[in-house]
Amino acid sequence: MGIRLQKLFSLMSYDEYRSATYFATQLNVSLKTVRNDIKKLDSNLCHHGATIESKAHNGYRIQIMDEEKFSKWINDNEEGKSVDATNRNTIILEKLLESPGYIKIDDLGEILYVSRTCVSAALKQVEGLLKQYNLRIVRKPALGIRIEGEEFDIRRLLCYCQLKYRYFDEKNQKVDAVWLGQMIISLLNKYDLHLSEMALNNFVNYVHVGMNRILNGNFVNLNLNVEGFSAVGIKELSFCNELVDVLETEFEITYPVDERNYILLYLGGKQMAGGGNYSIESDDNFIFNREIDQLSYDMIELIRREFQISFSNNFELRMTLNRHLVPLDIRMRYGLPLTNPMIDEIKKNYSLAYDMAIRASSILKKHYNNDLSEDEIGYLALIFALQINKNSNDPIKKSNVLIVSNATVSTMNLFKQKYEQAFSSSINHLYVSDPLGLRNFDFSLVDYVFTTVPIMIEIPKPIFEINSFMEGNDMQSIEEALWRAESNELRRFYTPKRFLTHLKGRDRTSVLKEMCEIIEKQEKVSDDFYEMVLAREEYPHMMYKNQIALPHPNRICSTYTFAYIAVLDEPIEWNDEWIRVVLLSSPGSQDSKNRQKFYEITAKFALDHDAVEALINDPQFPKFIELLGI
Repeated sequence: MGIRLQKLFSLMSYDEYRSATYFATQLNVSLKTVRNDIKKLDSNLCHHGATIESKAHNGYRIQIMDEEKFSKWINDNEEGKSVDATNRNTIILEKLLESPGYIKIDDLGEILYVSRTCVSAALKQVEGLLKQYNLRIVRKPALGIRIEGEEFDIRRLLCYCQLKYRYFDEKNQKVDAVWLGQMIISLLNKYDLHLSEMALNNFVNYVHVGMNRILNGNFVNLNLNVEGFSAVGIKELSFCNELVDVLETEFEITYPVDERNYILLYLGGKQMAGGGNYSIESDDNFIFNREIDQLSYDMIELIRREFQISFSNNFELRMTLNRHLVPLDIRMRYGLPLTNPMIDEIKKNYSLAYDMAIRASSILKKHYNNDLSEDEIGYLALIFALQINKNSNDPIKKSNVLIVSNATVSTMNLFKQKYEQAFSSSINHLYVSDPLGLRNFDFSLVDYVFTTVPIMIEIPKPIFEINSFMEGNDMQSIEEALWRAESNELRRFYTPKRFLTHLKGRDRTSVLKEMCEIIEKQEKVSDDFYEMVLAREEYPHMMYKNQIALPHPNRICSTYTFAYIAVLDEPIEWNDEWIRVVLLSSPGSQDSKNRQKFYEITAKFALDHDAVEALINDPQFPKFIELLGI
């Protein structure tokens, strides 16, 4: 658009009609020019999900026909301005939260250097966040807009925004955050309370927000008894009392009881965020009641049933979850915000643990009748990731190998001895045989066969050709052979018959039904396999935002693990995302070997945007195996 059309667009509203005379006056042009420009603007907007509506004796306004398309166009056209689309929403939110009265939309537009229409579009996104905190935007003609709601909820949102976006201007704050942080640290040391750096930063922000609200005449009204919190003990109470005394003296104010409890509430809610490395170390203050312990037990049992993973030390995991759930109970009951700066790294590096945490969170959702935030789920994932790593550090199962050779007995014994010494960490037991002895050999005793001679009969184990004596790169070649053997084991989960294209389904349910019907014909699964897959879809699970979905049944439905992958001809909507690839896996009840590796490889592929895109462009089974890297 030209400059004049841009100015005309910025003067338009979709809330009220405006006359041609109004536009002519504002733009200093004739009425004829205005009407011609309105036609040009309307022609432009029609391609971007909107139109200009005219009404006799009233004027013109913008009518949005396709909100998603229009918003995308607005954001694209505002790129390069002083405030980008993401920061625009946070600045609008900041101004509304900090303003004691009403703010006009035109004033927000001037602050952001954007049109009134653009501000109105951003407000719809802001209102979505406000709704999560029981807040709302109130509009009054001639006055503007403002946020209304309980003070406690306003502070919850302020704390969340401060921790998540850190956009508040320190010049507008009446309390020096650096001074406050140093004072809190000294009091924590005095009362032997220990906060991690992240938890300390969060707690300072909570107190900082509360102080500024008090100094602006805004007080919370709470109806709670913090003395009943198992996460708050004598040391916490003493710490809080002295902290309040210092603040009252410094700012010449009086802290009401509810404001004191407000600090204790957050202090209790910050303990043990994420496990042992994020705790306030006051173990004697924790009480693991039966309700909390039952939640921990139910979460572990759900993971065991659905993922077929039994942790090596269930008791340790249960106690860690108990310690985490005590302060989480406070956060859930009072909606206290918690940020997790590592959330993106957790999803990327611990995708299996994150998926476990999402599934386990359904236990907590049912108990609290509320969803866990992505940040909270991330901390649960860290707890599970730690236990998964401990499982993987358990003694590795060594392989049994058969060596086939025509060498003499003495040479074979020397050969065997060398291999036992060289690969003691990888090979448990070595068997030897000549080619004739293979017909009577019990292959259930071994995992792999290494041979120095051609084998002319079919045997049910992987075969690798080797040299009789280890020379040059033989050591590396054998190690690679053992690695390839593991890869071959992983390839059992994916086979050509499990690679599907050109499905007829055009939505999530029909695609899943079609895939499950194929699976039920080709695999040994329980009769309710399809029902269990649909049941799992009712719960939240990790979406990879790469055009791929990873459904699986709600419980174990097969004795062996397998995965079916479907590349769709057209994208379908799946949990508010558009999907072209569906990878439906079924963990088995018996073949636990390599299952964790299977999860890791699958998740790595799903997180790789380029790999998924490459498969969509070339939907062939060999290409898929290549992209998996096995």
